[in-house]
Amino acid sequence: MRFVYRLLGRLPRRAAAGIAHPWKDGEDGPIGSVRRFFQPPPAPHSIYDEQGLHERDAPLELTVPARGDAFSFQVVVTVAWCVTSGDGRTTTGLKADIAAERPKIHERAEEVIRRVARRFEPYLPGEAEEAVNEALTVEFARPPHQCDDVTITATVKAKVGLTEEVRELRKQLGRVLLEIQAKAEIDAMIMANMTQARDAWRGFLTEGMEDWTARFAVRLAESPREVAGVMTTMVEERRQDAQSFLDVVKQVVAAQQSVDVFDLVAASDGVLRIALERLGVPVPPPASDLPWLEER
Repeated sequence: MRFVYRLLGRLPRRAAAGIAHPWKDGEDGPIGSVRRFFQPPPAPHSIYDEQGLHERDAPLELTVPARGDAFSFQVVVTVAWCVTSGDGRTTTGLKADIAAERPKIHERAEEVIRRVARRFEPYLPGEAEEAVNEALTVEFARPPHQCDDVTITATVKAKVGLTEEVRELRKQLGRVLLEIQAKAEIDAMIMANMTQARDAWRGFLTEGMEDWTARFAVRLAESPREVAGVMTTMVEERRQDAQSFLDVVKQVVAAQQSVDVFDLVAASDGVLRIALERLGVPVPPPASDLPWLEER
C-alpha cells in the first residue's frame, strides 16, 4: 500500500474546472508518469530537419462533365504530399499542416479537372487524361503553402475513364466496327485467293493454247486408264483439222487462180509445211513434184 500511495503522490493534481488542460504534447502527465515508472522511456519524437514528411491521400473519385455536358468522365485523383520544416516540428504537427491544406488542394484540383475535361468528347478519356495531368502539373508547380519555415508541396495526378453509360455505348459501337473489319478482312482474303487462282488458271490455259496436246494431257491426268481412247480422239481430231485446213487452201487457190499471187506462194511449199506442222500433222519430206503445179 505504501508503494501505491507513493506512486499517487508523484502524480500531478487535476486542473481546476474552467482551466485549460496543463499537459501538452511532450510534457509530463499521469499516463506518461506511469509508463516511465513501469516501462523504459519511449523513443523521442522524430525531428524533420529539412528531411520532410511524405503522405499520400486515399484516391478521390470524381464525376466531371465532358464536352457538351450530356455525358461525363469518371476520374480518380491521387494527391501526394511532402512537408518540410526547419523549426523541428513533430510528425503530428506536420500532419496537421497537411490536413489544413487538404480541402483547398482538393477544391483546386477539381476545378482544374472540370475545366479541362469539358474540352473533350466523352469517348476520349486518354486525350482528356493527358491534358488534365498537364494542367494539374502547371497548377501545382509552386508549393501551395510556404511560410514559417514550413513548405508544403502537393503532387496531383488524375486517371480519367469512361462512365458505365458511355462504356456500354462504346461496346456496341466497337462490336459493329469489329464485325465490319472482320468482313473486310474476309473479303480481302477471298479476293487474294481468287486472284492467285485466276493467275494460275491463266498460265495453265495459256500454256494449253500454245500446245494443242495440252487438253488431251488434262484428260489423261483426270482418267489415266483412257489412254487408248484419248489417243484415238486426238489423231482423229488432227486429221479433221488437217482436212479442214486443206479445204481452206483449195478455196484460196481457186480464188487466186486468176491472179499471179498464188504463183508467189506456190514457189515454195514452206508455208504449207509450217502450217501443217503447227497443226500436229505428220509432214513428208519436201518433194519437187507438187500436184497443183502440174495442173497449171
